[in-house]
Amino acid sequence: MENRRAFWREKVVLITGASSGLGLALARHCHAAGARVGLIARRVELLQAHCEELSRQGGRCAWHAADVRSREELERAVAALELALGPCEVMIANAGIYRRTNATCWATAAAEDVFAVNLAGVVNAIGCVLPGMVERDRGNIVAISSLLAFSGYPGAAAYSASKMAVLRLLDGLRIDLRKSGIRVTTVCPGYVDTPMITDRERAELRSLVSAPIAAKKIAAAIEAGRPMLVFPRSMYWLLRLAGLLPYRLLDTILGRQPELEETQTSRERPSTGIEEHGD
Repeated sequence: MENRRAFWREKVVLITGASSGLGLALARHCHAAGARVGLIARRVELLQAHCEELSRQGGRCAWHAADVRSREELERAVAALELALGPCEVMIANAGIYRRTNATCWATAAAEDVFAVNLAGVVNAIGCVLPGMVERDRGNIVAISSLLAFSGYPGAAAYSASKMAVLRLLDGLRIDLRKSGIRVTTVCPGYVDTPMITDRERAELRSLVSAPIAAKKIAAAIEAGRPMLVFPRSMYWLLRLAGLLPYRLLDTILGRQPELEETQTSRERPSTGIEEHGD
């Protein structure tokens, strides 16, 4: 416990997608450990309520509304939060969205939304803080990818591709920054129990992890400077082993899996689910 608090004490942590789901769980965890937490998302009412909740517990917290798809909005949000809290020391690019992109009823607009939030949103978040970290030669860059980055999945072509792009983006950053004081951590969760998981999925999905437990795992990986965190590991190894199968066999096996459900909320805003994120 003391080591955890020593790492996070007074550290400025900015989190995108912080109004619900995993983003909110991360904000609560880091704040409880002594960090100064900056919440970024689109839903003003929730941001304000969560920031007031954290502030009542002591410590410092601030919020600023922004759509991660807009570089200009995110830059204004980060600038305001750094003015209030100090230079960003940990950026957790968490905001993400799941939209069905089944090839039999292809929706280009849905695929564009997925890449705009899941990939461009991560690029924008990192771009707001990385130059300052390089100048100071310290910091942590964290982004939420997914176990589906390691495999295609029915109805989730755009989602899987966007998460693989995030994985490779952070791989490259980690290599470039290997001789610096900046640590890069890629997080690849499986199913995380958030408001974007439907009741049916909550009852049927295996290896469902609660948001607070997921946040604790992620925080521990950041503290340790781990380059990658995957969980649950059983699901990770199944996907990696499946990738060794001949394509026809792999396509047959995965093609029998049910598509992930898309809720009304996921169509309205950046969100959570496998989809393990928040807005």
